[in-house]
Amino acid sequence: MATSNPSVLVNGGLLRMHVGKKVRLVIQVLQSDGGNVIGKATDDQQVVIKGSPPFALSTFVEVIGIADGDKSVRAETWTNFGDTFEKHAVPKAEKKEHADLLALPPYGSEVYVGGLPHDISEEDLKRFCQVIGLVTEIRIMKGKDSGQAKGYAFVTFKTKELASKAIDELNNSEFKGKKIRCSTSQAKHKLFIGNIPKEWGDEEMRKAVEAVGPGVTRIELLKDPQNTRRNRGYVFIEYYNHACAEYSRLKMSIPEFKLADNSPTVSWADPKNADSSASSQVKALYVKNLPRDVTQESVMKLFERHGRITKVVLPPAKPGHENSRFGFIHYADRSGAMKALKNTEIYELDGQVVECSLAKPHDQKTSGAPNLQKPLFNPSFPPQLGYSMVGGAYGALGAGYGAAGFAQPLVYGRGAPAGMAMMPMLLPDGRIGYVLQQPGMQPHSGHSTPPQQHHRSGGGRGGGGSGSSSGGRRSNGGDSGSGSSRGGGRSRYNPY
Repeated sequence: MATSNPSVLVNGGLLRMHVGKKVRLVIQVLQSDGGNVIGKATDDQQVVIKGSPPFALSTFVEVIGIADGDKSVRAETWTNFGDTFEKHAVPKAEKKEHADLLALPPYGSEVYVGGLPHDISEEDLKRFCQVIGLVTEIRIMKGKDSGQAKGYAFVTFKTKELASKAIDELNNSEFKGKKIRCSTSQAKHKLFIGNIPKEWGDEEMRKAVEAVGPGVTRIELLKDPQNTRRNRGYVFIEYYNHACAEYSRLKMSIPEFKLADNSPTVSWADPKNADSSASSQVKALYVKNLPRDVTQESVMKLFERHGRITKVVLPPAKPGHENSRFGFIHYADRSGAMKALKNTEIYELDGQVVECSLAKPHDQKTSGAPNLQKPLFNPSFPPQLGYSMVGGAYGALGAGYGAAGFAQPLVYGRGAPAGMAMMPMLLPDGRIGYVLQQPGMQPHSGHSTPPQQHHRSGGGRGGGGSGSSSGGRRSNGGDSGSGSSRGGGRSRYNPY
């Protein structure tokens, strides 16, 4: 239950971004026929205002209503601005809207509440949560067709401290005979902006984004390693809350928006995915936080509405992580995977929120991973491209998947290509894996020349978290570096 429903200040170009929402705009009246008013917005684009004004209109009018099309508004409130219009009127209105956005709770104040009874009401949940502190909004997730509650909701508290307190005190508590689960909600508050002027520094970037919208808390502008006087052509912007970030994202997404002479690309930042040529071909999702008893059928049923799924891979649970498993979903087309990621619905299985991201192509490695350039197999027979999962220890599981930090994926399956043999190999957890090797060939030593591969570490091109100066994983030198020294004198490949 939202405590307020502020209108969004728009012009003709921004109107299409807010269809179905309450908007506010100033128009110059061009024509009025009693039922509709045709006017020119502040960006000189023509719009249609539907509805009969209760009084004679002046030349300039402020209209508040619901955007029901990319060029039309269904009016609710009319305000005459007179026969002249001073440009400072719009900045004043924007300042009020900026203040409204900053008055909303900060990022980290929203809590996910799962395991709720299906007959839950907003009032009941609000009373239950207000024992912790002031609740500003309740959103109970319901089915689009049935309208029935799905058993989980999002509760926004006034402060981050109250949200943390709610997670500590309400998690695993009982509500209407059911044990509920509380965790931090993953509301988005960080933008990725690409195609920015490479000669810009932090100061120029900050002035540009703060002129668009309020709430900028952090700017992460990475330097070009080849020329530290220039940036890499993209930047990450963190905002005070999701509302501030969404406001700026919409304003920067219109074709007319420019940074100097550049037309930037603006999207939500996803720290798990890097935008590389390899990732642009990926059609698989990496999903985690799956429940203990998850099945391929339950995962497929949850995600199949986005497109045809060719297979679901669910590796066995790691010891100690049985209640938080992971897996991979393969779509027949990339469009299905992208729809699954862009959908705003939260995915839930057996009361657990399932997190998903685009699977990493195998050639995307984490910074500091050991033995990146040491081949596991004969370079003359490179295996096909697969997917890797950061931190995964099950390299022999799932078609085409390998553990992070390996130059080639582990190969498994029935039989082997002509002229090759499947050679057994003992994995660290005691299981037996197989690698392809040409019969009679001696394993390569640590000094053999690896096949030419080009890896980017810590910040490839694009908007992923690996481009973050603070997000790259670092090796501590211990186990990660020992594989190279141990493997030199062995008679068989040692991928670990």
